[in-house]
Amino acid sequence: MNTEKLKEIMNLKHISIYQLSKETGISDSLLGKILSGKVKNPRIDTVKKIANVLDVSIDDVVI
Repeated sequence: MNTEKLKEIMNLKHISIYQLSKETGISDSLLGKILSGKVKNPRIDTVKKIANVLDVSIDDVVI
């Protein structure tokens, strides 16, 4: 997961971890770990949910 790219997309779309958590159903603690790099390879369904809510392709948040 490209955490810098993910943070950039979230910033551009003005979406906080809290908002992303509410819209994806993923806990804010897991999202925090993903964004901090503690979770390097999240499950594909997690990546799909994040990409879907941010309205980007999976490649946009992974590469």
